[in-house]
Amino acid sequence: MKRHTTLAASAAFLLAAVGPVQAADPKGYTLPTHDGRCAMWIAAEAEPQPGESTTWSGACRNGLGQGFGIQELARADRSRLRYTGPVRDGRWHGRGRLQHWAADGGLLHVVEGVFEHGVEQGVFDELLLEHPQNGSLDAIRQTGRAVGSNGVRVQQFYVDGAAVLMCAPDADCLREAVAEGYEPRDAAPGAAPR
Repeated sequence: MKRHTTLAASAAFLLAAVGPVQAADPKGYTLPTHDGRCAMWIAAEAEPQPGESTTWSGACRNGLGQGFGIQELARADRSRLRYTGPVRDGRWHGRGRLQHWAADGGLLHVVEGVFEHGVEQGVFDELLLEHPQNGSLDAIRQTGRAVGSNGVRVQQFYVDGAAVLMCAPDADCLREAVAEGYEPRDAAPGAAPR
């Protein structure tokens, strides 16, 4: 069961979490890690803001993050992102998990799925948590499954970083996406985070 009416509201929240991206050519910038040993690519419309910083726990090759590890991004507004999974040439690439925290430390959003060259691609399992910044959660509850009193679990289908279809967590979102006319690509290889 899917609800297209919730897509606009949820897509705005989801893209705010990871930064807006454009189909086929995501916008972003490369940000040196806090320790200066390598750099990571950040999906965003704007240039890096003063006070933004990132760390990377994995290996570096040619000055860019490489392999499996954890990237932490501290935004200028004091919100934080944590990506756990494989990286290729400084970009998220493979099966990974992205967590987003508000400036006050409250967990807002968790997504798990396959990233390609820094953006979401295909079906993602998502957990959206109640927070004052997320006014669209009530609409999403109609499609998703409540998790306690403060969260909703859904699936979303992404094309080049853009959420195009929301599905119930127990639906076959890939089949629904194909029925809607989307042509999924083969997923990029990568180890699942645990």
